[in-house]
Amino acid sequence: MITLQKYVRPPFEVVERKGIGHPDTLADGISEAISRELCRHYIEEFGQILHHNVDKVLIIAGKSQPEFGGGRVLIPPSVVIGGRATRPSGKALDEIFNQAVASHFDMTLKNLRDYRVEPRAEEGAPELRSLIGRGANDTSIGVGFAPMDSVETMVLDLEREIRLVRGVGEDNKVMAVRMGEDLKIVVAAAMVSGQIRSMEDYREAKARVKDVVIKRSKTEDVSVNAADSGSNIFLTVTGTSIEMGDDGATGRGNRGNGLITPMRPMTMEAIAGKNPVSHVGKIYNVLAERMAKEIAELDGVEEAYVTLVSKIGSPLNEPLLRGVRVCGDLDLTTSKEAAINSVIDYWLEQTDDLVEEFVQGKLTVY
Repeated sequence: MITLQKYVRPPFEVVERKGIGHPDTLADGISEAISRELCRHYIEEFGQILHHNVDKVLIIAGKSQPEFGGGRVLIPPSVVIGGRATRPSGKALDEIFNQAVASHFDMTLKNLRDYRVEPRAEEGAPELRSLIGRGANDTSIGVGFAPMDSVETMVLDLEREIRLVRGVGEDNKVMAVRMGEDLKIVVAAAMVSGQIRSMEDYREAKARVKDVVIKRSKTEDVSVNAADSGSNIFLTVTGTSIEMGDDGATGRGNRGNGLITPMRPMTMEAIAGKNPVSHVGKIYNVLAERMAKEIAELDGVEEAYVTLVSKIGSPLNEPLLRGVRVCGDLDLTTSKEAAINSVIDYWLEQTDDLVEEFVQGKLTVY
C-alpha cells in the first residue's frame, strides 16, 4: 500500500537521545552483545544460528558515594539477563553472558570496575525454536523514516560531542524541543567525580557542556543538569547513573535509528538482543529504515515512511503489510509506484546479508 501526501513541516517537534552510558542504552548494548556472542558460538559449533531472544536485560542500580576528587561504589550494579537462548554444548550460557557483559562495559564505560551478572535466561519453546530459518517467529511491526531533519541530526551529534567534554562521563541525555523556529534544549550529563575536584570545577564542566551545545545548535536556550540544587548535583564515580541513580531495561531507550522521536511513527519493539535470523522485531525495523532512506532519494520525495508487519510463521519476504507513505511535490504515477515497490522487493530479499552485519557488530540498533 503506497500513499502520497504533501509535505508539511510540523509546528513543533520533540527529539531525544539517551547516551551510550545511559542505563537503558547500556541494557540495549548488553542485549546486543550477548546476541552477537551467542551467534558466534552457534555458528562455530552448529554451523548455523540457533534460536535466542535475549531482549529482556535489566540493570539494577547499585549504591555509590561520589566525592569531589574521588568517591567509591558501595554496592555494585547488577545485570539481570532474561530471555530465551538455546544452550550450546561447547560453553555454558552463563560464561557466554558474563563474557558479553564484560566486553560491552569495557568498551563503553571508562570508570566502571565492579558489577554483578545474574543470568536468568532459559531455552525457548520448541515451536519458536523450529521457526529459525523457516519463517517469522513473531507477528510484529517494523517502521522507518527518512531523512532525518536538522533537529534529529543535531541531537545525534550533540550526544557524541558532550561525551568529549572534560569531566563528563558516558551517561548523558539530550532533549530538544522545537516550537516553530524556537529551539530549547535540556541536557543531563553525568560528571565523573575523579575529574571534578570542587564545586567550581563542576560549574566549569557544566559551562563547557553548555558552550558545546550552543555552538552546535545555534540556540542560547540551553539547560544543563537542570535538577541541580545546592550540593545535590549530577556527580558520579563511574560516569553512569547505574552506580546509584537509575535502573535500565532493554527497549526503553532509543529506537533503531538512535533517537526517540514521538512526532514520527515509532515501534515499541525492543530491537536489541533479538536473533537476527527470524525475529522480525529486529529485522523489519532495520529493513524499514533502509527502505525509507532509499525511497527518500527518489525524485520529488521529501520524506518517506515505511511500515512492515509480519505474520508469525510466514516467510520474511512476504510481510502481512508493506505500507509506504511518501511526502513531497510529486505525482504518484505508475512508474513511481514501481520504483518504490522495487526498493521494497530488493530489501526484503536481503535478510541473509543482514545476519552477517548483525553478527559482526556493524549495525547499531540503539
